[in-house]
Amino acid sequence: MRKLDGVIMELEARGLKFRLQTSLRVGYTADVLFKKEKIIILDTRNADPFSVKKLSAAGYRVYVIPEGKLDEDQIRAFCDEVVKKVNG
Repeated sequence: MRKLDGVIMELEARGLKFRLQTSLRVGYTADVLFKKEKIIILDTRNADPFSVKKLSAAGYRVYVIPEGKLDEDQIRAFCDEVVKKVNG
């Protein structure tokens, strides 16, 4: 299973509402978008430093899924960080 799929499954299990593969006005596609909160999650392969800076400059909070293999605890910890910001 891809890391992104694991993150999506964990966020869904927590009952959060988000969009997948959403095109943004700034010319990028968010792997996961929390529209109201302007939070984006990018898969590692889509997260070059320029795109992260541009999305941040456009007012989005950008979270990049860490590189390397992630176990379930690491995926949960990553989602915990995102959920803290989503729930504000």
